[in-house]
Amino acid sequence: MNKNFIKIILNDGVVTVATQTFNLFLIWYFAVKLHRQDMVALLGMLQIIEIGGGPIGGAVADMVNPAKILKWVSLIRICVTGILLFSLFQTRINGIILLLLIFSTLNSLISVFYSSAVEVSTYKFAKNESERVKNNAGFSAVSGISSILSGSLLAVMITYLDLKSSTILIIFLIILSAIGILNISTAKNVIPDVINNSDVNFKFNEAVSSTFKGLRNILHEPIIQTVIPYALIMNFLYWTFWYIQPLYLNYKIPNIKYAFSLQQIVISVASVIATLVIQRKHTLVMNYKGHYRLLLLIQSGALFLLSLLYAFINSEKILITGLICFWALYSLFNSFTGIILITLLQEKIDNKILGTTLGTIFTLLMVTAPLAAIASKTVPIKSISLIILTGLMVVSLLYSLTDKRFLEVLHDD
Repeated sequence: MNKNFIKIILNDGVVTVATQTFNLFLIWYFAVKLHRQDMVALLGMLQIIEIGGGPIGGAVADMVNPAKILKWVSLIRICVTGILLFSLFQTRINGIILLLLIFSTLNSLISVFYSSAVEVSTYKFAKNESERVKNNAGFSAVSGISSILSGSLLAVMITYLDLKSSTILIIFLIILSAIGILNISTAKNVIPDVINNSDVNFKFNEAVSSTFKGLRNILHEPIIQTVIPYALIMNFLYWTFWYIQPLYLNYKIPNIKYAFSLQQIVISVASVIATLVIQRKHTLVMNYKGHYRLLLLIQSGALFLLSLLYAFINSEKILITGLICFWALYSLFNSFTGIILITLLQEKIDNKILGTTLGTIFTLLMVTAPLAAIASKTVPIKSISLIILTGLMVVSLLYSLTDKRFLEVLHDD
C-alpha cells in the first residue's frame, strides 16, 4: 500500500477512536451522571448533519485532492478542539453541556468532508485493482480495530476517569491524529489532483442531474419496495433500544460500570470475526440468501431474549454473560445479513444507478438513528420497554415471512 495512504488510515483510526469514544462517553455521561435523556436525544440527533451532508462531502472529495481536504479539515479540527479545551475551565454544568454540544456539532460538520476524503482515498491512492482491494481491506481492518479500541477506551473512561480527565485524553488523541495528517504529501506525483474548474462545474451539475433521475428509478425497483420498508422499521426499533441502554444498564447492573462499554466491545469484536468468516466463506454465506428473513429473525430474536433475561434475572454475573452472548449473536448475524443485502442490491440493481441506489438506501437507514435518539426521550427506562421494542422487531419479521414479494427478490429465478 502507498505510504501516504497508510498514514491516512492509521491517523484516521486514531481520530475515529477519539471522536467515537467521546460521543459514546457523552451519551453515557448525560444519561447516567446527569440523568438527561433529552441531551442523549439531542446528541443523537446531531448525527443527521453527517448523514445529510454525506453526498456533499462525497462530491467535494471527487473533485478535490483528498489529501488536501484531510489537511484542511485537520487544521480546522485543531481549532474546533479549542472549544473542547475551553469546556474544561467551565464551572457551571449548563455551560459545559453547551460547549460539548457545540463541539459535537462542529465535529459532525467537518467529519462530512473528512470521512468522504478518507473513503475516496482507498481508490485514488491505488494504481490498479489489486491495490484497491488491499486499500479497502486495510481500511476495513483499521476501522474494525478502532471500534474495538474505542469500546476498550470507553470502559477505562467510565470506570476510572471523570469528565475533565476524559476530555484531556480525547484532545490529545485528536491533536496527535491531526499532526499525523498534516505530514502527508499532496504532491501531484503522489496522487492525481483535480482538473480545471470548468470541467469540475460541468461534472458536478451532471452528477446532480443523474442523481435525481436515479432517485425516480429507485422507487420502482422491486427489491427496494420489498426489503427497505422492513429495514427502516428494524433500524428505528434497534436504535431506540440502543439509545436507552446506558441508563438502563446503570439501573439494572449498577455495580458494573463498564457494562455499556463492554456491549460496544462485544459488538465490534463479533463484527470483525464475522468479516473474517465472510472473506473465507463468502460463497457459503450467499447460499443462505434465500433465508435472509430467517437470519434477520435470529439476530432480532437474540435481542428479544436478552430483554427477557434483563426482565426476569437479577444476578449480575448471569446478566453480563447474557449481554456478551446475545450481543455477539446479534452482531454476527447482522454482519451476515448486511453483506447479503448489499450483494442482492448489486445483483438486482442496474449498474448505472447502483451508486445512487446504495447512497440513498444508506442515507435512509442512517436517518433512523437520530430519529430514534429523539424518540428515546419518550421511552420509559424499564424492562418492559426493551421487551416491547425487540418484540416489535420479531413481530415485523414474522409478518415478513408471509410477504410473497420476497420470493421474487431473494431468488434468481
